[in-house]
Amino acid sequence: MIQRVQSIYLVLAVLAGAMTFFLPFAHFYANDAKVAEYAMFGVFNVQSQVTEMASPYGFPAWVFGALSTILPLITIGLYKNRPVQMRIARLAYLVNLGFIVYLFFAIDAINDRLFDSGLEILHHAGFYMPVIAIVFCFLAVRGIKADEALVKSLDRIR
Repeated sequence: MIQRVQSIYLVLAVLAGAMTFFLPFAHFYANDAKVAEYAMFGVFNVQSQVTEMASPYGFPAWVFGALSTILPLITIGLYKNRPVQMRIARLAYLVNLGFIVYLFFAIDAINDRLFDSGLEILHHAGFYMPVIAIVFCFLAVRGIKADEALVKSLDRIR
């Protein structure tokens, strides 16, 4: 059913995935002054608000961001088929884990490519949204397992 607790966790995972499109992933600092920021749409120069790089790292980030938003949304609608729901929720968990790894390497590569490793990196809220989505997907899988165990125990009694 849609009013189960795992549905709430999945909705929160969808919101965390959607927030990656709106929040920056990292800020780059030189001498305690913010020089640039990396978001889903590219690397922006803070002083002039000009796009430094339309980000060759943007397309994979879009794919990971879209998958981390769509998979939990699909999972909510599969409440009648708990084993498939559990598999897709685990897949969403893995996609978010891959997203985190990708962001870590992309931010480091941007620092090397654009700034010759000369800037200090501060990971921002968008970087941590997939971590939050992982937690919610994990909690949703636990709730789905509990429902499946309850249904199996009731079938055993009959």
